[in-house]
Amino acid sequence: MIKFEVWTEEPTLEFYRRAYCPREDYTLAGMWPGGIFTGASGKRYHGMRGFDELVQNNAHTYAFMELNDGNLDDNSAHLYPDELPFDQFEPFEYSETEDSVLYLGENVRVEVRVGSFDWYDAKGRFEIHVQQLGQACTFWVPEQEGIPVPIQHRSEIGKATGQINGDPVEGFTFLDSSYSRPDTMYFHLPLIRKLEKQWSMWLVEYTDGEMDAGFVWKGRGQTGFNPAHLIVDGVSTAFPDSRTMATYNERGTVRKTRVELGDQVVELDQDTVSDWPAHTFGKVVSTSRGKEIAKGWNYIEWMPDNTEKLLEGYLGGQIEVHHAQEAWIENESLYFPDHIFKHE
Repeated sequence: MIKFEVWTEEPTLEFYRRAYCPREDYTLAGMWPGGIFTGASGKRYHGMRGFDELVQNNAHTYAFMELNDGNLDDNSAHLYPDELPFDQFEPFEYSETEDSVLYLGENVRVEVRVGSFDWYDAKGRFEIHVQQLGQACTFWVPEQEGIPVPIQHRSEIGKATGQINGDPVEGFTFLDSSYSRPDTMYFHLPLIRKLEKQWSMWLVEYTDGEMDAGFVWKGRGQTGFNPAHLIVDGVSTAFPDSRTMATYNERGTVRKTRVELGDQVVELDQDTVSDWPAHTFGKVVSTSRGKEIAKGWNYIEWMPDNTEKLLEGYLGGQIEVHHAQEAWIENESLYFPDHIFKHE
């Protein structure tokens, strides 16, 4: 069992400054804004960036996609395949004011304040404005047997509005930051290499206007890594012992998820994928609040048990994310044909 702690905390501007040090000899290992959005057109979109997590002073393009409709097996189409393809890196300048921090590049502008952030990308065609909900939630995994480097990771969830390619949108966002020993790259941290099995996030808006949101981490195997954050009508609660129970389609893609946090239950339903099998999206089916749901969104990240080995292949240039379309899932691991990646 992995030793970890989880708590909620009131955000301050220091949280977002690049020099912020939450513990002695910890430095920033990455910051990630991302989310899922629904347009007035009925189209759904996904966007995600990474800052300072693979290359210092660079913004990393993870995804700008128009999500496919009701398809859990085929990758979705990129919104800006020529300008912002997957794994594009863009230098940025960083600056601070009395009430905000700013990341500014050729395509991207992210300005973060306490309680909100504005995200412009694709030279203004992607425009998202966020009001954060509840508090921040942070977990800490110290060095221990099997965990050679520590990680402290903070998450916030927000309600988003804006426009994508002229389509008015709303949805939800996450804004996450990781910290570890100096010069530790994100892909060398234990969260993705050893701990994460499924990361589920959601936001639900009821017909009376109230909103709930949250996230849960389900650890791999017998790690016991299950930190979670539940926001009910603006009030945050951290949980060290959440439960995540997923069901899968025939190919092994996450199809439905039941989340239990104390006496609270949230049911999620997936119906689209950005890049198979890792990132699926859908709606909130029900919550324990018993209220009528007006709208809702969810985002799930699923990691195979052999992620550490696959990362070595990815970082070594042997495989690319789109190669997963030719892979298959077996015993919670992802395997590739021999002509792409030699597996055991």
